[in-house]
Amino acid sequence: MKKRIIVLTAVLLFAVLLFFLKEKGIWGDGEAPSGTPTPAVTEPKELKNVWILESSEESITFFYEEKEQTFSTKGKLQEALTECVGDLTVLGDKITSLVIKPDKITAKVLRVDESGMELEGYGVLPLAEDFRVYRLYGGLAEEPTGKVLVGSEENTFILEDGKLCAALLTKAPELKKIRVLLGTDGYRGYYHETVAFTADCGFTVETGEEKAHFTAGERCSLSMKDFTGKEGRRVVTPDDVDGKITVFSIKRAGGTPAYRGILEIEAREDGLLLVNEVTMEEYLYAVLPSEMPSSFGVEALKAQAICARSYAYTELLANRYAAYGAHVDDSTACQVYNNTPETEEAILAVKETHGQVLFHEGEVAQCYYYSTSSGHTAAAEDVWENAEAVPYLQAKESVYDTESPWYRWQTFLSLEELSKRAEVTLKERYRVVPEQILTYDKAVGDYISKPIETVGEVKSMQVWEKGKGEIATKLLLVAEKGVFLIKNEYNIRSVLAPVNTMIYRENGENVEGAALLPSGFVTLQKGIYKDETGYLVAGGGYGHGVGMSQCGADAMARQGKTCEDIIEEYYPGTELGFIYD
Repeated sequence: MKKRIIVLTAVLLFAVLLFFLKEKGIWGDGEAPSGTPTPAVTEPKELKNVWILESSEESITFFYEEKEQTFSTKGKLQEALTECVGDLTVLGDKITSLVIKPDKITAKVLRVDESGMELEGYGVLPLAEDFRVYRLYGGLAEEPTGKVLVGSEENTFILEDGKLCAALLTKAPELKKIRVLLGTDGYRGYYHETVAFTADCGFTVETGEEKAHFTAGERCSLSMKDFTGKEGRRVVTPDDVDGKITVFSIKRAGGTPAYRGILEIEAREDGLLLVNEVTMEEYLYAVLPSEMPSSFGVEALKAQAICARSYAYTELLANRYAAYGAHVDDSTACQVYNNTPETEEAILAVKETHGQVLFHEGEVAQCYYYSTSSGHTAAAEDVWENAEAVPYLQAKESVYDTESPWYRWQTFLSLEELSKRAEVTLKERYRVVPEQILTYDKAVGDYISKPIETVGEVKSMQVWEKGKGEIATKLLLVAEKGVFLIKNEYNIRSVLAPVNTMIYRENGENVEGAALLPSGFVTLQKGIYKDETGYLVAGGGYGHGVGMSQCGADAMARQGKTCEDIIEEYYPGTELGFIYD
């Protein structure tokens, strides 16, 4: 009897101990002793729009969220599956249900935005909630939606209930054409009220499945009222491969522009968008004379062609203008295009460098360029917020610009002028880049980003911080209504813009007024000029200072340097390659 009581007592104590351990979480429901099998997951999980690689009678291998996985099926499959998109439901370690999505289309991508994708011949199709992009070439991978490039024609899309479920990138894009968004007069915006055009040869205007043909020189005009909901896009195509479309409703520095390729006119809620689709090489015909004087040395023009092609290629891949159905625009936001008509010199430079771009570590290099160096280039990370530091875009001495009119300059900004400028500009720049326009907050004891109500009279200012090469990266501005810290050379150049004052250049060729300070390589000195208190702004160079100085490239070319010499000077460590097969 005693023995029984002892045994029962031991069992009871052990049970109490187990309860205590479980309550403390030392050994609970989620953690069994070693050797105890873990139960299978009991909640079903739905995997939407997976890429199914292959199947056997009782298993499916699929790719989902960057992983290749194989699960057994609840029952035997009636037929083999290979390279398709479907929805799977997984319970435990088994697939319990399967829905294959067989509907697919292949079409040219005209636009990618929040509303979906516009595909040629299908209109705008919305994206499913679990829309996925699978790259099937160069190693299977899942990509962001932005990798579906506008203008691409080889992609396959999977549909279900009128929505796009998946995009299959079946081959590397052939980047031989570029789509350019054409701005209004003065590049003030993208939406046009009307468009008037003709061509130097016969041309066709296509509306959906309808086509109208016009003779060379016959003038057409379109406004918003000419479009209906079902006919939101017109495509103008010259009969001749070298034909040009003249757009009378746009004015540029060189007069009325004429465009190679085709012209797409799309009606949106805010007006008409104009997109010029043209081959990459023909695009460069009209970029070079707009970005570099054709009178510059031949080798400088060839270097410019390689840089411009490299820049265009990286912008095409970036897909920044996909919502407009374009890769780039035609302004200084990208590369100026067709502001000045084509020239023989520019066309020859493009042809002599056909397909050539700069590479760095296997990727096409970011080839920035600008007008004139101050004697020192700038590092990309000192000029643009969050720019990646790369070895070929670092600050270094540059000795070739001394004869340029912009090599040295100065201007005087009165406190009155500065106050007017700061009142407008700080608010504008805050709206665009609030993290770069900071206000000192006494309560916090630091500079913070907050809306600017008013600036008041400017009392003083100083360059607060400089980057490599002595470029100004932060400007401290003390005003009646606050103390402001302005980051980024573009913002500094905007605040200090000599809008209503003269810029005195070293060679005696002076310039009246500018919407932007010539460069961020500046020093400030407070003083009095013509009885006004203000600041003497002394600077050097013209432009952001990153990459190739165009005037420096011209000077090198005139000294007998080659295109390769120029590239090595401004993009050290890069190498020439080709973007076409």
